[in-house]
Amino acid sequence: MDVEAEILDLKLRMEALEATARSGEAGSGDVESQRRHSNIPAARNTGPECIQTDITARSIAVTEVKAHIAKFQTEMSQDIAALNVEVTGLRWHAYDLLTATRSDIEQKFDSLRCEMIELGLRLDRLLEKHGA
Repeated sequence: MDVEAEILDLKLRMEALEATARSGEAGSGDVESQRRHSNIPAARNTGPECIQTDITARSIAVTEVKAHIAKFQTEMSQDIAALNVEVTGLRWHAYDLLTATRSDIEQKFDSLRCEMIELGLRLDRLLEKHGA
């Protein structure tokens, strides 16, 4: 799973670099400073360079969000896998306890049944002595 996450992270970083390279070809300057100031109305231009810069900034932001989502998905997959291991261990432990308890109950039941048979035989003997 870690290899998949690393590959996905590298792909997302490559996309970000390609987006940055495309913005550099357009001659738009520092992308980070433009991203910081792109929401300020006075700093916003409607020229093609500024639109390209906005598109590039949004593309980089989307790529960063994709990277965060991929990281979150990887973490969740690892957590779910760990949880499955824990549940499996709990099932085995419960099975072992159930088996031991069932064995104890069967032994006690057998012992009780034998005692009941012995008491029945004793009662029959006593009834034969005093009743017959």
